[in-house]
Order: sequence, then C-alpha cells, then structure tokens
Amino acid sequence: MKRLTTALLCSALTASVMLPAAPANAALPATSVVAVGSSNSKALFSNAGGYVASYKRFSQQYVLRNIKTNRSGVLQESRNGKWITLQRLTWKKQAGKATSTAVTVRTTHTAAAVKKKYRLVVNASSKEARWESKHVTLRHENPRSYKGYKKTVYNQVKKYCPNVIILEEDRLRSYTYSTSLRMNVARRPAGNLLKYAALHECAHIREFSLYPPSQQGTLRSKLNKIYKTTGTGGIEQAADCMAFRMGVNSKLIFGTYTKNCRGARGTAAATLLAGKKL
Repeated sequence: MKRLTTALLCSALTASVMLPAAPANAALPATSVVAVGSSNSKALFSNAGGYVASYKRFSQQYVLRNIKTNRSGVLQESRNGKWITLQRLTWKKQAGKATSTAVTVRTTHTAAAVKKKYRLVVNASSKEARWESKHVTLRHENPRSYKGYKKTVYNQVKKYCPNVIILEEDRLRSYTYSTSLRMNVARRPAGNLLKYAALHECAHIREFSLYPPSQQGTLRSKLNKIYKTTGTGGIEQAADCMAFRMGVNSKLIFGTYTKNCRGARGTAAATLLAGKKL
C-alpha cells in the first residue's frame, strides 16, 4: 500500500536547477548550481523532504554550470548564530565544457532530535561571482523517541528499518518516498492491517536503500521481469513478499498486491531483504 510519484521513480537522473542568489558583482557571470536527481529545485538537500533520520547523514550531489574554472566552496551549518564549515568542496571543470564534476554534500551525523540549518556556498573566482544558497532547516529525528501512533508503527518495523522517519498520514493510503526514504503511514489501519502497512513500507525503504533514484529504473525492470508485471507492479509485489517474510500473515489480511511468493518471486524478495541487489 504505497504511492510514489512518477518523479520519484524515474529511471534516469533528472537535474533541477537551484535558483541562484543575485551575484555580488553583476558584471561577472552567474553560476548555476544543479541538484542531481532532485524533484524540488528550490532548496538545498531538497531530496531529504525536510527530515533526516538519526545516526544517518543525508547526502545529495550538486554540479555547477556556466563556469570558466575549477571552483571551491563550503557546506555550512548554523551553530549559535554562526556559520560553521562542515565540508570544504572542490568542483572540477570538465574539459571542453562549462559544467563541473558532481560533488556530494552531507548533513551532520547526530543521534539527537534537533533542527539544524544548512547552506551551500560557492566561492568567487577571478572570473566568476560568489554563489550562496538559501539556508534550509532539516529536522533530525530519532525514531526511538517517537510517541503515540508513530511509536506503534516504529515498533512494527524497527528490526528491519531501525533508522526510518515516520510521518502520520491523513489519507487512507500509506506510501514511501524513494528519495528521502521516509514512510507516511495512514492512521486507519489497525492490528494485522497496520502491521502489513508498516512492513510493506519498510520493505520499500530497503528496496530504495539498495537502488537510489538513479537506479530505480533498473530495479523496476528486474522486478517486473520476475513478477510478470509492468510499471511499479514488481516493486509493489516484491514489497508484499518481503513483508510476509518479515512476519505478516498473508492469510489474515486483504487488499495486498500479491500473495504469490513462490519460486523466483520469493527468492527476489529474500535477496532484497538480505540487503543484496538482484
């Protein structure tokens, strides 16, 4: 029981342009900063969806366009009103092109439940102006401290998805974001249906942890071949078979994508659940 937008399951990297701040010197050409694989063009760490799970560092790649030279920069975090440098970055200009190689930036590693502000800065060069992103606030959450319904959901998945962001969903269906690896779980299910919904979404977390957005076309193709499906059908049916292996009793629930997990179907589910690519 999951829904993903087409953008989250695209088979190729899509580049979304982060809108640059006005250059300090209008006479210098403006650098464009491109977030690789982003579905949101307006924010740093756009694929995180505003959340980072404790014990994890969320990462995202950026390339530069309209550059004349190699460029340097920094990823910074705001602490006590001051911007502290977390990473020093170098983008290398590709030969014969006005674009750079990709650079990966990563959030702070923390177990605390805390909000943190980040910004990305590309330093000025002799030929280009400085660029600075708008700061972004990310909520670092430790699911071990969840209360109420989210705790109930977490208790179902913690063995297999110990560091997962869980949000309550007002709509009837639960779903997972393949970029941020966050699950939104509907409040309506209870008992065996809640266990199924939670572990089905946990299965997607494990699928997408192995196959990030740039590789999900491969995952979809492989699973559709195994499960004899099209579109996202293989991904959904594999998640069901994984959920059954995680403890869901298929005889006690209805509305599943499949209950046939025999042969190669079950083998694929077991492989993904073991943390191995197909």
